[in-house]
Amino acid sequence: MDLWLVEASLTGNIESLHQLLRENPLILDKMAVFSSENPLHIASIPGHVDFVKEMVRLKPEFAKEINQEGFSAVHMAAACGCVEIVQELLKVDPRLSRLEGKENVTPLHCAAIKGRAEVISVMLSSCPDCIEDLTVQKETALHLAIKNNQFEAVKALVDWIREMDKEDILNVKDELGNTALHLATWKKQRQAS
Repeated sequence: MDLWLVEASLTGNIESLHQLLRENPLILDKMAVFSSENPLHIASIPGHVDFVKEMVRLKPEFAKEINQEGFSAVHMAAACGCVEIVQELLKVDPRLSRLEGKENVTPLHCAAIKGRAEVISVMLSSCPDCIEDLTVQKETALHLAIKNNQFEAVKALVDWIREMDKEDILNVKDELGNTALHLATWKKQRQAS
């Protein structure tokens, strides 16, 4: 990837982005062909909302790209808790909440692992079906929030599950046969010992 474009993405400098596009109008097209990482990936981590908005306007298809590590810009923004960026990216396609990365981990899973309750709420409001997605280990977002001691995320997920009458999610078993309740009980017993 062009180093100047990386710098513009890291700093969120829209002016530099436009200067690069004036110098080479095909720079983003070349990147789409030759690079697994794109400016949305880079700008999503530090939370450059305006840069992300501009990039989405220029190249909305970048929002669906997965990098070599198995993450999209939505995965990264969800894990970092960048609510505004998640909202902008979901405007491209609400189903981006279901975009499977490495080991079928979705952006909702990333938010659950990191305890990003507000991001979880945004994703579930935008794409309710993402609550059903499972990792390769057959874990739901609720399994992952419990395993990672993310109590705010657990609360957000359980509240949403109850509100939307999706209690069947509570009975989903991971590859070891554990439901989310099994994991919560096991964790409590481990903490008590």
